Amino acid sequence: MEESAPSLLQNQDSSEGPKDKLLEEMWKQQDSLEAPAPSQTSPQAPDEDSDEGASVLRRLRALEAENSALSLENRNQRKQYERCLDEVANQVVQALLAQKDLKEECVKLRTRVFDLEQQNRLLSVCFQQRVGTAPSPPPPPLSRKSKGMETCRLARGGGHVS
Repeated sequence: MEESAPSLLQNQDSSEGPKDKLLEEMWKQQDSLEAPAPSQTSPQAPDEDSDEGASVLRRLRALEAENSALSLENRNQRKQYERCLDEVANQVVQALLAQKDLKEECVKLRTRVFDLEQQNRLLSVCFQQRVGTAPSPPPPPLSRKSKGMETCRLARGGGHVS
C-alpha cells in the first residue's frame, strides 16, 4: 500500500475525482488485508494479523490526514495564484489603456508640431518679404491649416482675419 499511495498521489490533480479514487483504492487494500483470502494459509498467529491490520489502518489514516492537508494547502495556493493573476491582468489592462491614451496624445502632438512648423515657415517668408532681405520665394503649400496665410496677409497689411 505504501508503494501505490505515492504513485496515486503523484497522478492526483486538484479535482476531487482522483482523491476519491485514492481513498477507494486505499480502502480496497485495507479490506483485502483485513479479510483473509480463502486459498491463503497464514502461518502467522492471529495477533500478528491484527497488529499488521492496525498498522496499515494507522498508515491509512495518516495518509488521509496528509492528503486532506495537502488538498487544503493546494486550494489556498490556487486562490492566492488566482488573486495574483487577477492583479496582473488588471495591470495589463491599465497599461494598454495608458498606451492607447499616449498614442492618441502623440498623434495630436505631431499634428500640432506640423502646424507650428508650417506657420513658422510662412512667418519666416513674410518677415523676409517685409524686411526685403531676400527675394520672395513662393510660400510652401499648407496642407493642415490656412491660418499662416492669413497671418502673412495681416503682416503685409493686406487683409483682415475674422
